[in-house]
Amino acid sequence: MDFNFQMFSIMLPIMFGVMAAFFLILGLRGILTRIPFLLSNRWLLLVMLVGFVPCIIMPFFFRYDMGLMDWLNPAIFSVVLVMMFFALKGYAAYGITDTTFREALLAALEKLQLPYEESLSSIRLTSIDADLQVAIQSWLGSGMIKIKQREHRSVLSKIAVEMNNHFSLSSGPIKLITFIFYLIMGVFMVIGGIGMLYLFHYVGDKV
Repeated sequence: MDFNFQMFSIMLPIMFGVMAAFFLILGLRGILTRIPFLLSNRWLLLVMLVGFVPCIIMPFFFRYDMGLMDWLNPAIFSVVLVMMFFALKGYAAYGITDTTFREALLAALEKLQLPYEESLSSIRLTSIDADLQVAIQSWLGSGMIKIKQREHRSVLSKIAVEMNNHFSLSSGPIKLITFIFYLIMGVFMVIGGIGMLYLFHYVGDKV
């Protein structure tokens, strides 16, 4: 059996397995605990890396004389991955509402003794000269928070910890639609991984 075929018969099911585990854990955590939470976007970036890398390197393993069109697929996935690296900063919030997210954020700032000034889409932390950028999709129950100044990322981590503490102690409403979506995605990834295993096993028997 060809070595490249063997490698991808292992790599692709593992890719589906990692992505399925991430989506299932995320979805089940929210549905079972009924508690909103914040999670670093680095985890989502890592999952995207696992999903994109096989798509980027696959043409190099199965084709030897690569033309312009053969370079297009890995080039597109590489550009998207680089864009996501810069876009996925800070923390994502899951299961939140406008009210619960704002309450948790302001409670965290009070706990950390960080004076602030609110504007439409950001919060100015006056004592450290930093800006918190906030975006909320209330219908989906998700949001994002990041800090504009890179040197203050440790402050953002402390804010995220305090917000999670607030969520765990409060009894505010939670939106489950995001968790249900991730759970469905996880089930699809499990089905896709099993399908890949059967496909490679079938093709391997024919080779």
